[in-house]
Amino acid sequence: MEHSEFPNLSNVRKAIKKFEQLKWPDYDEGKELENFIEEFDKIITSELGIIFNYLMPLKHKEFALGIFRAREVNSFNNINLFTEHSYPPPSITKFGRCNFPKHPVFYGSNNAITALIEVIRNTNVIGKRFCISSWKINNPEENLIFENFLQADLHPGNNFNILAKAQINKIGEPFKNKLSKSKKEGMVEVMKFLDTQFLNDSNYSFSAALAHRQIYARHNYNTDILLYPSVQSDRQGVNLAINPNFVDNHLQLKRCYIVEVNSYDIKTGRFSITFFKYGDVIKNQFFWKKLDPEDAIYQKYFREDFKEYMDKDYKFEFEKH
Repeated sequence: MEHSEFPNLSNVRKAIKKFEQLKWPDYDEGKELENFIEEFDKIITSELGIIFNYLMPLKHKEFALGIFRAREVNSFNNINLFTEHSYPPPSITKFGRCNFPKHPVFYGSNNAITALIEVIRNTNVIGKRFCISSWKINNPEENLIFENFLQADLHPGNNFNILAKAQINKIGEPFKNKLSKSKKEGMVEVMKFLDTQFLNDSNYSFSAALAHRQIYARHNYNTDILLYPSVQSDRQGVNLAINPNFVDNHLQLKRCYIVEVNSYDIKTGRFSITFFKYGDVIKNQFFWKKLDPEDAIYQKYFREDFKEYMDKDYKFEFEKH
């Protein structure tokens, strides 16, 4: 589609008004998924002509975000198997915000506490233990496709507001800045409408369709890592949905922490957790260690993985259990 055919702001607003009044199709397991995605695409393109996706090619070494995942300890069959910390097998994969049944993605977050909050949700978890895993991307010189859906109502304290604004400022660059002001503003409105579905879609059909058509796309520019706002953290954090094939080829488990939740207030974001032990990955094996005041390796890891929650004068405190 030529940039001259892009809808202007007025036409976009008319289309979005129709979308907001529309009963969007819901996905039921058993439906032909590709037909559902095509139906979904046709609704949008019939009004707008396109579904615009802002992709960012990056070298692995340029991806600066942490990757963390969490799971309740009691849910593991064998906590020492790396696969149990990763995405679920297709046979037991259920509906999620970024995936359809039997089509898994690796759900994670950019920091450890957001990953934990996503698992906690609104349930009573006081006294329960969780395993937080920390991951890294291998093969630094290879490329990945990164995509974000951040044009939504993020919390004022969300650090990714900066990335969201930068994306808007560069929105004309892929088109050599030939888009008119009205068409740029129209594209922004489309992005805001679509990205907001990652917050508002209660049954996941809409947001899962947006994610699936990118992560499971059948071309060389399918999305490897998708970033979207975290509902459970009240939009204060962000989550990652990662292509399973990218996980298998390039993601490596570094270490895990066993923690217990003492308290958590979603409104204030205040929490209290107790750390019990950590598992270091050495030559394809977990080596679990209880916390020790003299353990300099643990303190190094902790400062790397939980730096957002520490001040410069942070002191480690240990209790015997």
